[in-house]
This record gives sequence, structure tokens and C-alpha cells, in this order.
Amino acid sequence: MQINDVRDVVLVGGGHSHIQVLDAFAVTPPSACRLTLVVDRPIAVYSGMVPGFVAGQYRAEELEIDAAALGRRAGAEVVLERAVRIDVANRRIELEHGDSVPYDIAAFDIGSTVAGLDIPGVREHALPTRPIGAFVGRVAALLEAARRHDAGTPFRVVVVGGGAGGVELAFTLDQRLKDDTSGPIEVVLLEAGSQVLSGYSDSLVRRVTRRAAERGIAIRCNCGVTAAGPDVITLADGNPIPYHALIWVAGAVSHPIFRESGLPTDDRGFVRIRSTLQFEQHDALFATGDCGTLIDHPSSAKAGVYAVRQGPFITDNIRALLTGAPLRSYTPQREFLTLLNLGDGTALGTKWGRTIDGRWVMKLKDWIDRRFMRRFQIRPPG
Repeated sequence: MQINDVRDVVLVGGGHSHIQVLDAFAVTPPSACRLTLVVDRPIAVYSGMVPGFVAGQYRAEELEIDAAALGRRAGAEVVLERAVRIDVANRRIELEHGDSVPYDIAAFDIGSTVAGLDIPGVREHALPTRPIGAFVGRVAALLEAARRHDAGTPFRVVVVGGGAGGVELAFTLDQRLKDDTSGPIEVVLLEAGSQVLSGYSDSLVRRVTRRAAERGIAIRCNCGVTAAGPDVITLADGNPIPYHALIWVAGAVSHPIFRESGLPTDDRGFVRIRSTLQFEQHDALFATGDCGTLIDHPSSAKAGVYAVRQGPFITDNIRALLTGAPLRSYTPQREFLTLLNLGDGTALGTKWGRTIDGRWVMKLKDWIDRRFMRRFQIRPPG
């Protein structure tokens, strides 16, 4: 491959990193490059604002980034189809319906899916939070079911997964349902481990536990789920828990594309990447966000903040590979500010082991999220 050749650059996925690549390439297009964007949905949903949408604080369109429009503005050919395999030998991205896209350089920012969908009954009866756009589209039906429910008995929501996403959804659903329905509401948060928010500070865990008790949200730990029926789940100890809505936020696992392509992955199927964000054994392939695991930092959380921070690195490194310049190395920050929306106009924040609480924390979160969205939401003239 000669430096002066026109090369095919393919971006697969419309995640937080690739949105930044498209924005940068629209301003300063890379030379000698044919750009293709492969996405299964034209609209990308910003996950950081989804709990606020659930709480009724944002409209659906406020969460949306038109990835296809950004791609066209950057001069990309937009392919609306799911990528299912990488043919490394022939340098092609194979698509769901049989076609393929050639690449000289390809980058993946496809996020993750939720763990546990293979547990009997979960795929049929639970509402998973991934794909995030599909989850957003089904929130209205959940609210309508709660409104139609017999007000003489509590409408029970069971949220499975006690990470940051599960905690936010338990609190924001609790608030929204109490605001929008007249009957009693019960929210139960189940965690398979010994405590919620594993890996976060003890002060945050204590604050969440206290706020949940004040709100009447039940937190139950050491509660793995072994089966789900249409109105009841079964725990590992054999006990049943009835529900009217089952929300599945049980951790992240990879989409199957990397394992099915025979690429080096970690134990959850995420592709292994170097500090340059290149695949372990393939210089022409990059990954960012949840879908990649850094070889030198394998325990880094699957958090959107990393995908946002990786955006400038992947942008620069694609340009560098096109021109033969040195690539930049990315190192994930050891601490980052975590902000949890509690749905009632307040939020919790934590960094460096310290926790903050209050309405001003929610205002900070809202300001950060809206600032990010303003960069990438394409608005019509006027």
C-alpha cells in the first residue's frame, strides 16, 4: 500500500468516538481517502442522557445524534446495515445481508450488549437496555402499562444489574412512575454480587443505599437470576420474584463480531487493543469505546467517558496511518467524575473517593451532557 494511493477508510458504528471522527473529518477531510460509515441505525443515542429521558427530563430528540447526516457531511458513503464479520485476509467488512465493504483502514465503535440474555426466558420477557435506541423506544409502553395497572396493587418494576446504569434506571423509573401514575409503585434493584456499584467508592455506595431507603427502592444483593417468565423471575436460591416490568442491565459483553472473525479477544469477547487503539495483531484495524479492551489496562470500566476521551486519539491515529506519521498512545485516566441522575432533580457524583449530592450536581451533569450534544446535533438552517 503506497502512501499516495487513495485508500478506503471504514468506520463501523456511530458511538461517541466515531461521532468526533466524523465531525473532525467534515472540517478537515483526510487526503487520498474514501470514507464509508457502516451503521445499523442512522440515529445514535447518547447514553448519558437516557436516565434523564426515563425520568421525563428530556425529550427523545434531545438524546439523538444523526450519525448518518454527520457521515454525509464528512463526505462518507453511508451504509445502513449491521456488520457481522471482519475478513482480515481480504480486508473486507461483511454485512448482515451478504454484501461486504472493502477497507484499507477500519475502525470499530459499536458499543456492547448486555450479559445474561441467554438465561432462559430473559430474551423473551425482559426489556434490555441495549441496543440503547430500542430501549428508549420501549419506555413509553412501560409507562402505559403502569397507567393501566390496577391501582389497588403495586406496579412492580424489577431492575437486574446493580452497576451505575442499573442504579440510575431504578431511581429514574421510580420517580417517573410515581409522577405519571396514581397507584402504588415498587422498584426492586437486584445485584448478583455482594454490593451495588462494585468498583466505586464506599461513600457512593453508602449514599445510594441511603437514598434508596428514603425513596422506598429495595436493593437486594447476592441475587443472581436463573430464569425469567412472563411475570416472575427465579433467583439462584430458587426463590421467585413477581414483576410487572423487568429491566435488564446486567453488565456488558461484546457483540459476536470479533470472536466470529477469529480475532484476539478477552473473556467477554471484547477485541484486544494496544495503546494506539489498534487491534493486537492488526495495524489497519482500530477499536474504541466499550467494544475494545486495552491490553495494558484490561480492568478499565466499560464507561462512555472513555469513548469520549478516545475520540481525538482515533481521529489523529487514522490520519497518521494514512500519512505515515507516528501514532499517539492513549492511557485511560485513573479517576473520572461519575454522575448519577436520581430522577428527582438531584444527582450523586463521585471522584477520588469523595461523593457529592444535590440539585447543583444534577445541574452540572445536565450542563456537561448538553454541551457534548450541542457539538454534534446537526440543526436545519434557521
